Amino acid sequence: MTKYCDQFGFTADAIKARLALLGLNARDNALAEQLQREVIVPELERIVAAFYAELVRHPQMRHFLDNDALIESLKRTQKNYLLDLGVAFDTGAYFDERLRVGLAHARVGIPLSLYVCAYRLLAQIINDAFPSHLMQDDAAREKLAAFVRKIVTLDMSLAIETYHLSQMHHLEKSLENLKQEEDQLRHLANTDALTGLANHANVVSVLTTAVEQAQCDATPLCLVMADLDFFKRINDTYGHLVGDGVLREVAARLRAAVRDVDVVGRYGGEEFMVIFQNTARATAQEIAERVCARVASTPIKLQSLAIDITISVGLAEMSAADTVNSLMDRADHALYLAKDRGRNRVVVAGLADTTDT
Repeated sequence: MTKYCDQFGFTADAIKARLALLGLNARDNALAEQLQREVIVPELERIVAAFYAELVRHPQMRHFLDNDALIESLKRTQKNYLLDLGVAFDTGAYFDERLRVGLAHARVGIPLSLYVCAYRLLAQIINDAFPSHLMQDDAAREKLAAFVRKIVTLDMSLAIETYHLSQMHHLEKSLENLKQEEDQLRHLANTDALTGLANHANVVSVLTTAVEQAQCDATPLCLVMADLDFFKRINDTYGHLVGDGVLREVAARLRAAVRDVDVVGRYGGEEFMVIFQNTARATAQEIAERVCARVASTPIKLQSLAIDITISVGLAEMSAADTVNSLMDRADHALYLAKDRGRNRVVVAGLADTTDT
């Protein structure tokens, strides 16, 4: 099973390519056996002790090797690592184990620069542990030393492969979490906490952009200002908690009555705003009438209450001379007329027609 080879793209061809890059081939398996037989196995304790004695001499490494229990645990792991060093190095299983080592070290958090230095130190300590008969035979010593350099470089390259990718994955995950937090904060900043609609600042900002876009593109734009009828009476009779429940339900009915492309916001109190971009007056009026009908369609049931509610709507279509403020003023004046003419109706700015719902 080569879980990490599969994960990091080390196919059989990729394994061969990495070995060829380092000058390792099948004949070097004999050197791996010699290394284990003459150096690693007989000198295992001394190699590990020397390796960690050297590491803890350096302040940067002592920051990570800060207690004896950790060092003893790492020594046991290091012994297992050394007893596998170079053994069947040209197999997927060997590559898989070395890739796993990189992931384990990444979790410890040792900087990559120190990590590379540690591998270089290990190679030197292994060479220093060569037996006397090898030290007296220059050709044999250099042949085995060259293999040590190659096999440690192979292990280091594989460990760094996963170390680097693990760190990148961690960074990407952190960035993703930050993006989600940013999106959540933006959503909270732009959303009315009670109704879940766009809040005052957000809906006015959307309207400002929509007006600029409509003027630039010469496309139609309509604005609705809507206000619940006799809402103060509900608060005075049933209390503000019931009033809040009514506002939430009305907001849901508003959202359900308009199109997905329409922007609905809570302008303030019991007043709402709906922006119809690229929408002619006739279509906007049809939707506004649907809003009136949906709000008044059934009583709002809260606790043991069934509360009848209606809404008055003022609709204005943007003209070439309109600004954001003048468009809002005209929609607001139409809303005033809707209230004045009996409530529960749509009044279109500039038109005498009203719609009773």
